[in-house]
Amino acid sequence: MRLTDLDLTEAQVAELSDVLRGRLPDVAAEAVGEIETQLPVLVRPHDPRYAVFLTQAVQQGIGQFVELLTGGDGRLEELRDFYRDLGVLIAEEGIAQETWQAGFRVSTGVAINRLTEAVGSLPGVTPTAVAKVAQDVLYYLEQITGATAEGYADARSAGDVLHHRRKLLELLISDDPSPDAIRRLAVDAGWAVPRTVAAVALSLRADAVVLRPGVPAGALAGLHLPDPCLIIPDPAGPGRRDRLAAELKDWTAAVGPTVPVTQAGLSLRWARRTLDLAARGDLDADRPVHAGDHAMPLVLSHGAEMMEHLTATLLAPLTRLRRSRELMETLLRCLQTGFNASEVAAILHMHPQTIRYRMRHLDEAFGPAIRDPDRNLEYQAAVTYRLQIDALSDPSGS
Repeated sequence: MRLTDLDLTEAQVAELSDVLRGRLPDVAAEAVGEIETQLPVLVRPHDPRYAVFLTQAVQQGIGQFVELLTGGDGRLEELRDFYRDLGVLIAEEGIAQETWQAGFRVSTGVAINRLTEAVGSLPGVTPTAVAKVAQDVLYYLEQITGATAEGYADARSAGDVLHHRRKLLELLISDDPSPDAIRRLAVDAGWAVPRTVAAVALSLRADAVVLRPGVPAGALAGLHLPDPCLIIPDPAGPGRRDRLAAELKDWTAAVGPTVPVTQAGLSLRWARRTLDLAARGDLDADRPVHAGDHAMPLVLSHGAEMMEHLTATLLAPLTRLRRSRELMETLLRCLQTGFNASEVAAILHMHPQTIRYRMRHLDEAFGPAIRDPDRNLEYQAAVTYRLQIDALSDPSGS
């Protein structure tokens, strides 16, 4: 039903539409307040996500109803998807079915009382029109309650797998998990243990319109944690960044370094540190922020652990070459001089032809990345750090 279906003039419909839309924020706020008062089990002060989810659920439900009623673009199927997701979340959080159904009853009562008050306050609107609005509120909220029940039932039927996957994620992000323990729990969780993983730290955007991010295929979701996260398998695959950006569009997300599966906790620590930088406005967070793209700010903020990871990652090609220390010293001078063979030769007191020979080895080992001016500082920092650490461990230079 829409207002145009009632026995109202065009002017009355326009006036009533304005009134209902104007009352929407107050109605939603009152409904949230009543739910929090009558059902304190739904209020978890230690986890701010709950306040966000509760407010979203009420605002989406009442707001979309008003849009449908007033002839606006009410996207009912999109709303049903939202409430299916809510049902999944409720089940995953262990909230009893009776509790969330009671929350809907409270919200429905407030909506009926306030919206019918708004309709009935206008001159010329008959009691029959008011009753029809109340009836339509009930029917509409029955639809979204049904969608929530569908999501709830689906999540409960997959409860055992979800339980094992949560346990597996918690094991992976713990300190020094054993490979055997990971393999055993992965079998119960139906998760193929990958060679590498990356952790993703998440923070819900203020303007988000969904309750959860899309979870990439094969990922483990830690959305039940106070600081939600994901574990992504084999994150360096082709097209992975673009897919992740699309799936996490409603979240501010930071992706930690790619690491062996037993070091997922390390990746998550750096993902969360990167997320902190994004929250402070130091990084552009319109898309998922990758820790590896911002190594220097992270190193400056958090010290040697990230420096070790940066060094190991950037300088890995040198470990496969003979006389790697000499090549590392040459690489540092090349980075400092813009790969000018004559200048490097003068600094190292060597023949330019020898330097050009070494440069060819470096180009073959590293590819074009070594000459990328945007990464010059990172490579210089990594080489300088490695030479200093090597000098401390072996002062003779042998």
